[in-house]
Amino acid sequence: MSDLKQRLTLNASTAILQVVVTALVYFFLYKYLLDHLGEKNLGVWSLILSFSSIANLANMGLTSGLVKFVAESKASNEKSEIGRLIMTSLVSLLLLFGLVSLLALFVLSPLLRFVVEPDYLTLAISIIPYSLASFSISAMSGVFTSVLEGYQKNYLRHMVYLFSGLVMYGGTLLLAPEFQLKGVAMAQVGQASFVFIASWLMMNRVDASNRVSNWRWSNVSFKRLFNYGFKFQAVSIFQLLYEPTTKLLLSKFGGLSVLAHYEMASRLVTQFRAVLVNANQVIIPVVAETALTKPREELNGLYKRMMRLMVSLTFPLTTLVIILSPLIALVWIGNPSPVFSYSMYVLLLSMMINIVSGPAYFSAMGEGKLTSLVLVHGLMALLNLTIGIVLGHFFEGYGIIMAWGLSLTIGSTVLIVVYQRALGVRMPALLSKNEYRWVILSLMIGILSMIILPMDKSGVPFIIQTAITIFIALSCFIFTMIINQQHKLIASVFTSAFNNHGKKIG
Repeated sequence: MSDLKQRLTLNASTAILQVVVTALVYFFLYKYLLDHLGEKNLGVWSLILSFSSIANLANMGLTSGLVKFVAESKASNEKSEIGRLIMTSLVSLLLLFGLVSLLALFVLSPLLRFVVEPDYLTLAISIIPYSLASFSISAMSGVFTSVLEGYQKNYLRHMVYLFSGLVMYGGTLLLAPEFQLKGVAMAQVGQASFVFIASWLMMNRVDASNRVSNWRWSNVSFKRLFNYGFKFQAVSIFQLLYEPTTKLLLSKFGGLSVLAHYEMASRLVTQFRAVLVNANQVIIPVVAETALTKPREELNGLYKRMMRLMVSLTFPLTTLVIILSPLIALVWIGNPSPVFSYSMYVLLLSMMINIVSGPAYFSAMGEGKLTSLVLVHGLMALLNLTIGIVLGHFFEGYGIIMAWGLSLTIGSTVLIVVYQRALGVRMPALLSKNEYRWVILSLMIGILSMIILPMDKSGVPFIIQTAITIFIALSCFIFTMIINQQHKLIASVFTSAFNNHGKKIG
């Protein structure tokens, strides 16, 4: 059991390390692009990335079940089946991504004429092939990294992606001075190629039976992968439509400069969200086991503890990032960008609800209840498009950003309500009075800082204002946490999840 715990600790710690390093890489990468290529070039890159990500629809959910099937084959010592899974996945993805990429080349060029400023249209079209190539290579790499996960070697996967970020940054510094934005696109292809080669080598190192000589196509394996992954594909389709829709509307109604600053805010919030979501995912195996083997009351109790944990973590941490947002803009962009700060505020406030909906989302996944997830994601995609068009006409880029924030908030709230109704859990009884006070305190501090910090004209240096605000906020949070004993709740939930996960695998 000690070896197992060491492996789990290694997997968890490298996951956090990957998130932190990736955040730092993107911080310096975006700052470099903004300083050397300009905000409109950054906006073009952001738009093409989001459009090209639609190519992931070609995945058809094939890699969704690869981790599961590899783990099962390893446990039953059917190593020849792993070779069949690898070959079947690679060939299927190669054909599917090839077809979708060819289609995208013909569709995206005319579409860009409606949303990209004329001076940047030729540039945008020229980097589409590079972007599609990087997504296709990344999809192939997903086969190898999924095999690593099936072997419970997540830490190798995390390290590959960690170093790939450094490859992307180094490639940009090397190629961008000569090739400008096209050089950044080339660096992205280099990053994807690095992940492909490194994960392939790691997979072979983990088990020599995974080498090419043992790969075989299998119709049976294809059916297994397709039937399992197809259940998740509807959710994936709606998720893939969020970002391209938002960025298309932003480019149309707000322009490339607004899109560039939104991209930076969105990237930062996404990395912040990843830290909290990874913390939530620690207890997914416990949910699955409880749903199958324990009475319904225990599942209810587990869900309540998960919600209390996420509330305890999400609201104060998000509030601290809200306080730091103007300072981040000053350091990252060089000026207190109103678009960046506005994007940060809207995204962070909506992410509060979205992250808190994580227990409902992962519990529904653990129980296999995908219908509600499909409906909620479909609702969010529809709201984002319709509200975005309406608000975009009246408020331009700011309206588009607000539309996505509203869509995310409404969808996340609906998911919480629907899941809790099915579980028989009432919202008023979910949290204690102290925890509701915790939420109110976080919101009050966050909203006040959004109003006061940008408007302060006292002459006190901005960094000192921010430091004082953070000190006051932390003092309030720590005092409240000690009074409510929420630190004990957080520790107990993580300990329970870790121990149960270890027992299940062991």
